[in-house]
Amino acid sequence: MSMSSAGQKKTTKPTGTGKNYEWIATLRGFAALLVFVAHLPIPFPDIVGFAIGRTGVAIFFLITGYLAVQSRRKRSRGQYLFNRFARMYPVFWLILIATYIVKIVAWNADFIKYLKDLALNMTLFNEFLGSDCIVGTSWMMPIQVCFFVMLAVLAPDFFEKKRGEKSLRTDVLFIAGCVLSLLLSVLRYVTAKPFPTAFGLLILLGLIGIQYHSSGNVKGTAKYLIIFAVTFIPSVILSYKEQAVGYIAAYAAGIGLFILAERFGVSVKAMNMLGDIGFSFFLAADIPHIILEKMIKTEGSPVGLILFIIIKFAASLALAYLLTRFVEKPMLKKAKDIESKLK
Repeated sequence: MSMSSAGQKKTTKPTGTGKNYEWIATLRGFAALLVFVAHLPIPFPDIVGFAIGRTGVAIFFLITGYLAVQSRRKRSRGQYLFNRFARMYPVFWLILIATYIVKIVAWNADFIKYLKDLALNMTLFNEFLGSDCIVGTSWMMPIQVCFFVMLAVLAPDFFEKKRGEKSLRTDVLFIAGCVLSLLLSVLRYVTAKPFPTAFGLLILLGLIGIQYHSSGNVKGTAKYLIIFAVTFIPSVILSYKEQAVGYIAAYAAGIGLFILAERFGVSVKAMNMLGDIGFSFFLAADIPHIILEKMIKTEGSPVGLILFIIIKFAASLALAYLLTRFVEKPMLKKAKDIESKLK
């Protein structure tokens, strides 16, 4: 990461049109790298690897909230839903099918036998329908889909606050999210069934991102951060028990890094470049991983592990670059033309 503007005070307001958003590309790239590292066969203690990955996830949802409302205000409900669909599903489907084929070949599995799992994965809600994720990092995407649908249902100006007005609507929505998270955690604890506590907690992070964009500083977001902490700590203790420490460390690190990156306008060229291809980077990384597992022994072999990491990183970068340049960007350009015709 090359710090081109770290430590410099920004003179523009958070909602201003001249705002420099390079820090978001940097942070997105760093978050993608954290998720990538968490899935390497490095013999981290479980809690460390878990915390690294969840820090990246927390950052992704804060960025999602920070950018989402501005995108929603520029579009009708139909345009916004189409825009979100075009940005998430088609590239994911391509990566999903490629990962499916690679897994079938690598594991000598029956292509037809698992077609139902492939179909359920295409909805992104496969875990709710009883099927595991084929692309391991896709587990967070249905939560993003729900977050975007929520924004589409709400009025474009729902989160706007005129001078002198209290943000009552936002407060009510945030508290409702807190109640949902606590309820899911209690149900998970009482029934010992995997109720999705992370769903509520990550939606709350998205709402914190929205509030941070609106207020432009920690002070304006402090109330939400305090309420979130009061909800978050008992929720993860009830839901995840021995993993609770990892959750707390990860979310605290994610929020801290988000605030610091915005405050100091951190811009790192290498991370900006990774951020631009970050969506494909962390999703497609399973493909070289599966292939390399068949070719390189990493357990008990430092040389093998280093070789595995280098090749996987290079292959994941190459795949992400090709997908972004030759699939995602041309497709989004065409999608933009369709979007402009929607009401």
